Amino acid sequence: MRADLSAPTNDETQGAAEVLARVRALVPALKDLAEITERERRVSAETTGLLRETGVHRLLQPRRFGGLEANFSDLVRANMELGRGCASTAWCTSIAAIHNWIVALYPLEAQEEVWADPRNIVAGSYMPAGTCERVAGGYRIGGAWSFASNCDNSQWFIVGAMLPPEGEGGPPQVGWFLLPCQDAEVVDTWYSMGMSGTGSKTISIERPVFVPSHRVMSIAQVNSTAAPGTAVHGNPLYRLTFAAAAPSMLISPALGAAQGAVEDFDTLAQSKMSAQAGGPPAPMKSLANNQIAIATAAASVDAARLMILTDLAEMERTLAAGGLPDMDQRLRHRRNHGFAGQLASTAVNGLFEALGANGGALSNPVQRAWRDINVAVRHISLHWPATAAMYGQHRFGLSPKGQF
Repeated sequence: MRADLSAPTNDETQGAAEVLARVRALVPALKDLAEITERERRVSAETTGLLRETGVHRLLQPRRFGGLEANFSDLVRANMELGRGCASTAWCTSIAAIHNWIVALYPLEAQEEVWADPRNIVAGSYMPAGTCERVAGGYRIGGAWSFASNCDNSQWFIVGAMLPPEGEGGPPQVGWFLLPCQDAEVVDTWYSMGMSGTGSKTISIERPVFVPSHRVMSIAQVNSTAAPGTAVHGNPLYRLTFAAAAPSMLISPALGAAQGAVEDFDTLAQSKMSAQAGGPPAPMKSLANNQIAIATAAASVDAARLMILTDLAEMERTLAAGGLPDMDQRLRHRRNHGFAGQLASTAVNGLFEALGANGGALSNPVQRAWRDINVAVRHISLHWPATAAMYGQHRFGLSPKGQF
């Protein structure tokens, strides 16, 4: 029976636990649908409807607009559960949920427009790929933005362009423009070896459209800890910077997929596979390399999950005490986002290698996790060379280069 989510609880802890239980109950269905999701290259409208009913999209949405104002760790736990079933579905869920947090940073008028229907979903692509002209009351923008995950299921978009300088000789700034999906077109450009089901297509605006000023924020505002929405919502959740908070949403689907791969490998070990081509059947679980592979993978996943959840617990204690993460914390957390990705890759690469030729079948869930994780961890926010270099620069007393 489908849950009635029309009246969310005011107790965010209880509400988050209920959401997690509903999400966990969906995992078997998502696993059954994973091959179809990959083949269709998007999360279906039907699956999106089921996810809406769990309440997972509302975890970081303000209470004022029907949300739970839960913790980032609650969303990470939910994403990791979803990733056990389908990494693409978990990725799209994390994108939808983090965008509800981003919308809460905009001025109240923008929030009221987006959440005229509290169930609206927002997708985006932030690179300043568009053109922008300042006009009375706002801006006119056009262009094309790729990698817009979950755009097929979204009612609003956030896209990036360079804001013209405020004064003569001033520097341009990156701006994030919030617009209804009717103002743009989705172009099917998403063909990828991994994370195929994310529907990360291109948002296109051929003829420039008007975006009012209240639906525009500069990246400096987004990362200021004092975005316009902080005057609307008292919860310190909305004082975090995007660069400090968002990457944990992106690593969580990969960690869930790695956990799912361990579980799937374990299931395969209960069946009999040929020890060698044409040879007698032998239990997969009796092979030493498989025993080592699952031990390494399970330990890697446990370590990565613990690392990310420990960092989030530290961040949430800091917020509860009235503070904000300092530079040391932020750079250590950014290092760990990237290193958790390395651990997820280690886990799934070892499992895939241990399967041999049997792992190549497209119906094998371990190979899907192998492809999904190795694509996901190459996202710019998780890329190990970039996150490692930032941490090393800071550790050596240099100015870190990157987003933290």
